[in-house]
Amino acid sequence: MPGRVLAITTGEPAGVGPELCAQIAQRAWPVPLVAIGDPALLYERAAQLGIALKIRELDDRTPEDPAPPGHLWVAPVPLRRPSRCGLVDTGNAPYVLDLLNLAIDGCRNGRFAAMVTAP
Repeated sequence: MPGRVLAITTGEPAGVGPELCAQIAQRAWPVPLVAIGDPALLYERAAQLGIALKIRELDDRTPEDPAPPGHLWVAPVPLRRPSRCGLVDTGNAPYVLDLLNLAIDGCRNGRFAAMVTAP
């Protein structure tokens, strides 16, 4: 049901946000969660953690039901530059702003009920 969706920005790609999003997807949630970030980055970090992850990419639609454990709704935003854990690249600063702007816009237009930003 629209209006119950929680947006989670995946945060700084060199930080722990992508890993946290992969871990969050491992359990059932009462409302749909939408991670906002680069799907390839999420797959990479899930693999590094030894976590199975199935991404359900969104376009303009809003999920009505929570994804099952191990699955994650993702609003795709491509990285600006390749990322490595622990090595911040200022070339990805616009990427981080894109994540925030997409989440803020979604809250303003009613697509998301709320947003959380990963570190």
